[in-house]
Amino acid sequence: MILGSHLEKSIFISNNEQDSSIGLKNFPANNNIIKKYDPDRPAEQRHIFLKLDISFQKEIVSGSCYILFESKKAELKNIYLNTYEMQIHDVSFTKINYTDYYPENDKTCPQVKTIESAKLEKCHFISNSESLEIELPKKVPLNNWFLVKINYKINQPKAGFYFIHAKTKSHSDYDCVWTQGQDCDAPYWFPCQDDPRLKITTSLIISFPKEWNGLSNGVKISEKINEKQKIQHWEMNHPHSPYLVAFTAGDMSFFKDKWRKKEVSLLLPHKYENRHHEILEETKNMLEFYSNYWDYEFPWEKYGQAFVADFLYGGMENTSITINTDEVLGPKNFSNGNEKRTYLVMHEMAHQWFGDLVTCKYWSEGWLNEGFATQSEMLWDEHVYGKSSGIFYARDNYLNQYLSDSKTYIRPIVCNQYEFPSEIFDSHLYEKGALFLNYLRDILGEENFKKSVHNYLKENAFKPVETNNLINAIQYTTGINPTIYFDNFIFRAGHPDLDVNIDISSINENYVNISIVQKQNINKEFPLFQFETFLFIQYKNGDQDEIRLFIDEKSKKITIPLKNKIAYCIFDPRSTLIANVTLKFPENFLLEIFKSKNKEHSYFKYLATKCVCSYYNTKNNFDLVIEWLKNEESFRVRSSSYALLSEKSSQYSYEILNEIDEKNPLARGVYISAIADSYHNNPFLIFEFLSKIAIQEKELLNTRDAAIRGILSLCKKQSSFRTDEMKKKIMDFSFSIIKKHSFNGILENAAFALIGEFCEPQHIKTIIPYCDNILQHWRINIGALSSLAKLSARNPMVRAEIRPALNKFTETLFPIRISAALPELWALSGDASYESSFQKFIKRKGYGILSMLIPRARRSRLRFQKNLEMGHFHDKIIEVTELKDKLAHLEKEISELKAILKNKTTN
Repeated sequence: MILGSHLEKSIFISNNEQDSSIGLKNFPANNNIIKKYDPDRPAEQRHIFLKLDISFQKEIVSGSCYILFESKKAELKNIYLNTYEMQIHDVSFTKINYTDYYPENDKTCPQVKTIESAKLEKCHFISNSESLEIELPKKVPLNNWFLVKINYKINQPKAGFYFIHAKTKSHSDYDCVWTQGQDCDAPYWFPCQDDPRLKITTSLIISFPKEWNGLSNGVKISEKINEKQKIQHWEMNHPHSPYLVAFTAGDMSFFKDKWRKKEVSLLLPHKYENRHHEILEETKNMLEFYSNYWDYEFPWEKYGQAFVADFLYGGMENTSITINTDEVLGPKNFSNGNEKRTYLVMHEMAHQWFGDLVTCKYWSEGWLNEGFATQSEMLWDEHVYGKSSGIFYARDNYLNQYLSDSKTYIRPIVCNQYEFPSEIFDSHLYEKGALFLNYLRDILGEENFKKSVHNYLKENAFKPVETNNLINAIQYTTGINPTIYFDNFIFRAGHPDLDVNIDISSINENYVNISIVQKQNINKEFPLFQFETFLFIQYKNGDQDEIRLFIDEKSKKITIPLKNKIAYCIFDPRSTLIANVTLKFPENFLLEIFKSKNKEHSYFKYLATKCVCSYYNTKNNFDLVIEWLKNEESFRVRSSSYALLSEKSSQYSYEILNEIDEKNPLARGVYISAIADSYHNNPFLIFEFLSKIAIQEKELLNTRDAAIRGILSLCKKQSSFRTDEMKKKIMDFSFSIIKKHSFNGILENAAFALIGEFCEPQHIKTIIPYCDNILQHWRINIGALSSLAKLSARNPMVRAEIRPALNKFTETLFPIRISAALPELWALSGDASYESSFQKFIKRKGYGILSMLIPRARRSRLRFQKNLEMGHFHDKIIEVTELKDKLAHLEKEISELKAILKNKTTN
């Protein structure tokens, strides 16, 4: 899943000696939380059959749930199920013979007719808002099977099963329903033991409006249509976890195709039905790639995908039926220059192996699901665009995200201490998990890595897994004991912060010196890292060498004898180390690096550019950079380099960018942002340049969005944009943007960011209507609310007028994304009155996505309290930034004058 949640029982780490909580820093968000453990299971579910009816207008799900159990305890008398906010009508029971339901040990689903024909007797039960306790009328011996039937109804469920009505509490223009079980929401729509360890086969017979199309797990056995309803029967014959049971249907278009004799199906909003061929072809190509990469064919009978309205997350990998948000679909000016759909499809499809075929045994082991799925995006990027592109995909999307989030808190990847399972679905689980797998691939070698994971899949198929299963698979396959790698990056928190210096020995030029210093805090709770990486050596005669380095000291100095005259060498040449690395190498390496014709050495040129910006800031060196960028084939490499140039804000950055005309739709947005963020002699000229792009309808949406946000960046850095004349010009421009509709409110959201920078009390009445209208896209609401929060921070006198808007969605569940944005906006507002709002939000029941948002709200509240204590220094920051830019400009002029004087002296 993209943004989900998970967790459960005790964690057995390698050697069983480590405490998985070692290294926690500012985690969890709630300091009172203790470790979580799974409950005992005296009986385990083996098959669930749901027979349900949907009343769409009334938002009611009603029907029966049949569960086949196997007793794990002698003289079993009571069982417990998770049943959140259900109306339980009655419960009945019967003992069964295993062979009657599974003749000849057939492991597929038992026949629905056999289940329904069973003679049952009523049970005494006790039901509350969270669980169902059933007292069996007869004791069940150990290892015997029995059947329980529960008749129930759910009225307007707050999680698990979602009703999306067109233009009602939603901007959606079509009706649909969908389910969401991960992490702990399956019991909101059907009774079960909500435990990822307990894999089940499933049958589903469900009725819904006859005009709709639907999808569920497994294969469709039958479909009947009567006067008002369509009734579909679905069966999943392979065991999967209860949180992966799913159904979706709606007033949508259905398409299907074949891949290796298996069905590949698609449920799309009608307005995007012309995209079905493109999506199906992309999906088939990915299925082929991933099946081949791991040498393990897609394990399920069919693969279906649905793109639905108002989905809580990006996507969810329900077994054989992924449910995705329809927000990754759109017109050409949105989809061109936007990779979100492609990598969402790849991520969720990879879960069909990692998460569905093998499933984390406890939510604390969730990285085994999410780490592999996240890494799959990079593998696909490599497959399509080449190795260099994959390096930058991982750096830009994984490493940067993890390093940024680690400034707030750090924790071990495997961790069973959290407030809600969803709290550990963060950049440690996703991004750091993916980075670790990529690091393993580098250290073990790609073939060893692929064979090890193949063994891991083969030996654990259709079973729950924990990290030790992966460790064992690697050791069994390769003979390598990988425990040290897991101990350093999985079972403990944090990462190395490294200063790396490379130079040629001053005593003997046939030796290269490497100095590696670990700068992070080192103590008993956060001990020294011990890790391996590589040093790539390029010799001037064309030969290459690669040396494995082992770092086990705070300050490590290594001297390496050279076989020939060196051209250059690169530390961590494939950028797989999970670390913040500051690298410096000799200036004479630069020319040799930029001379390289090897397409796979683009990362080396990026590192050389970084050294130029940081240490060797001369015109000649920047000429090498621009010559390279003009000829660099990879748009992703160029894009990352543009961001680097603007980040370093060198005096030459703008000159380099100004000589490039980036046309690639996937890089142009970053290019525009980089121009805006670089130092300018004439910022008003850049303002006009960005303004023209922003209003040019032929430009792609992501480029126009970047241009508007680029104007915001200019305004934050330059006080000259704060004159009355410029403020009026910028506000007129911004309000002209929000008056025009853009797809999914992308441009309106960007324009409101600008409005928030300059709006005054007289603008409140104009902004308020954009806060209240929930039938418009949620990005517009959030943008408008954000501008009011910024106004509140600057103008305490108008806070009373703003509070109703910022408080409106405090206690509501929908629209969920607007509600979710509020804590950060309260923190931004600087208004102490929102303390009560924070308390209301944090104390709400953790329905669905709220279980993820409540810990985030706690962190927002901490920032809110710190902001109140520190006060606001917005204008001072702008002045300091402007002075810094002016100083850079003066340094450039001095450098040029020195060059002129030198030439005159020489002449």
